Amino acid sequence: MKKINYKLINTLLVIIIIFLIWLMKDLWLGVLTKIIDILLPFILAFAIGYVLHPLLKKMVKRGIPKTLALVIIGGTVVLFISFILWLLIPNILPLIFEQTTSLFSSLIKFVQDLSTKHDVNLVGVKDAISEVSTQITSSLGKGISDGFISIINQSLGILTKLIIIIIVAIYFLSDMERIRDEFEKFLARRKNKKTLRYFRKLDEAIHNYVNAFALYALIIFIQYTTVFYLIGHPHYLLLGLLSAIGTIIPYFGGIVTNLIAIITASVISPKLLVLSIIVSLIFPQIDGYFTSPKIYNKSNQIPTILSIFAVFAGGALAGAKGIILALPITIILLTTYRFYRSEITSSIGKITKISKE
Repeated sequence: MKKINYKLINTLLVIIIIFLIWLMKDLWLGVLTKIIDILLPFILAFAIGYVLHPLLKKMVKRGIPKTLALVIIGGTVVLFISFILWLLIPNILPLIFEQTTSLFSSLIKFVQDLSTKHDVNLVGVKDAISEVSTQITSSLGKGISDGFISIINQSLGILTKLIIIIIVAIYFLSDMERIRDEFEKFLARRKNKKTLRYFRKLDEAIHNYVNAFALYALIIFIQYTTVFYLIGHPHYLLLGLLSAIGTIIPYFGGIVTNLIAIITASVISPKLLVLSIIVSLIFPQIDGYFTSPKIYNKSNQIPTILSIFAVFAGGALAGAKGIILALPITIILLTTYRFYRSEITSSIGKITKISKE
């Protein structure tokens, strides 16, 4: 009697299970999407609490009672969001709408002039720009024409989630010290000092990078908005926003913003074109050689080519969410790689030293 080949049976069972999972992908993907939708506010709240925790620690160390510090941080967050909404909807949105409309008109005029002067057929490019312009401006225009009350009514679900996130973030922030202590005790009980060192290193890298990135994006926004306003560029606010968003994609994001500034300036006046070219040549050098190194000097910097690849890969895999999550995930992977490479190098060095002795 032949022996039963259990390995082959197990392999076949695994293949059948994978095939069944694939057949039922619509079902479990729908369930997974619902679970993510439910958990996402809590994940975001934990992330906010995690990022704000060092600030809470500093305030407590300076003698501020923890409860009062939590009230100050929570109140500041609520006031900041309320101020942004109050400023954004009645004041900034119309200005962004006006500048966006003007910017796309300038781009279309530039393409038309280029096509006429050099006898190049750029109808496809013009149509693509017009289509994007129509979609964006119609969305912005509808939001503005609907008014503040209508926007709140339509966005009730988003506002509810935002309130939940803020409240839960404060709770997480209040208990973050205990959560961290429990996690470190758990790792310590496992008697694995390497894992504990790894998470401490990862914690430091994430905090340093998030703080540096937020500060850098804010500085870039203020810097380019101010400079383009001073030289008289009509799209100064939009260019400042694009510059800040462009920091997600180092080097490439800034080039795109500066090209837009130069192209739109070229159809307005020669003087503005010259000034925009000067800004686009000088300020990226200041950012690259002074501002960025000064801010990121204590953070775990990502190589430029790796950050560009990560952002484009994230965008291809998960759209806007992928772009937002690309750099944090890259920081985690890069820190993990560097930590264990250092540990392996250190272990090899110790073994070599012992063998020589």
